[in-house]
Amino acid sequence: MADKKLDKDRYSADTLTIGGEVDVDELNDRLDRDGRGRPFSAPGRRAGARRIVTVGKGQAVPVFEALCGSDFDLRLDNLHVGGWEFMGKHWGHGFTWSELALLEADKPPRPPWEKLPAGLRRPVIALLDTGVEQHPWIRVGTPDDPFVIHAEEVDRPRPFPRMLPVFSPGGGPGRDAGHATFIAGLIRSAAPSARILSLQVMDDRGKVQESRVLEALSWLSDYAGLTGPDAGAGRPVDVVCMAFGREPDDPDPFAEVENAMKPFTDAGIPLVASAGNDHTDKEVKPAASESVIAVGAGFGRYHADFSNYGDWVNRYRDGVDIVDILPGTAADGSEGRWVKWSGTSFAAAAFAADLARPQVDRGHV
Repeated sequence: MADKKLDKDRYSADTLTIGGEVDVDELNDRLDRDGRGRPFSAPGRRAGARRIVTVGKGQAVPVFEALCGSDFDLRLDNLHVGGWEFMGKHWGHGFTWSELALLEADKPPRPPWEKLPAGLRRPVIALLDTGVEQHPWIRVGTPDDPFVIHAEEVDRPRPFPRMLPVFSPGGGPGRDAGHATFIAGLIRSAAPSARILSLQVMDDRGKVQESRVLEALSWLSDYAGLTGPDAGAGRPVDVVCMAFGREPDDPDPFAEVENAMKPFTDAGIPLVASAGNDHTDKEVKPAASESVIAVGAGFGRYHADFSNYGDWVNRYRDGVDIVDILPGTAADGSEGRWVKWSGTSFAAAAFAADLARPQVDRGHV
């Protein structure tokens, strides 16, 4: 049952998802009898065990309040109304970073890269995250070093749809703006020959909607030629990195995501996910899925004091006080920031780089 309090970090004022076999017309009839009109403007679509329905403009909040306490299982999902952002249950592993004032001599050297010999191609890590942005250290988009492929700019099998812009009171980027760029810097350091295929599924507050993950996995499967019109003739993808996850022990069905990941496991493409920063041994999906390699922060079997842990965590990599890049302007006015950040996201990125480091010969250059 949904909480009656509308928390702006959890609920949307536009969209309701309804559990079970709920008839939207019946729901409209009930509300109409109560004098609230017929607010649901579309029959809705299935999303796993739930149905997503659209509410007429300005009606979602009173409708939600009217239905709380009823026998309907409700929750609200992410959309933007009147300049305020509201979001339903989301995935994410947020953690806090601190900016560093580094002298030029103290900044790590830019990792070297040379074109590979004929017959070898650069391994590709598909990064589902906030979207990699510009930073002089990784030289995104430089013609002689095409490090990042932006899925939104790819024309085959189809352009990956861009995320709607996020509007919130006060403006300014959220705490996780640049999360993917930070990860890109780690991958560049650990696997200089690798490339990143950047798919934006996360907003700048580190929140990810399950529907967006499903959309990204479907697009990526078609891109790689595992499914869709290019089946058998796609483009190379060697590792999939997902540095986010559900809340621990989330009871909602996961079969739809499992099905979306299956083409990759069937093709032998490893899926890597962060274990989460809740310091619990409770399982977190997708990391705890049998088809995914769960990565916690730590060394050997010793985990950091924030990292999730347990038998379901398969690997540990360094994720504590990592120094790396963020986009934007530094305090001294120079382009590109350097920050210190901790989290299992970065341990997962390090392991994804481990998997991608070997040069792969598949006849693509």
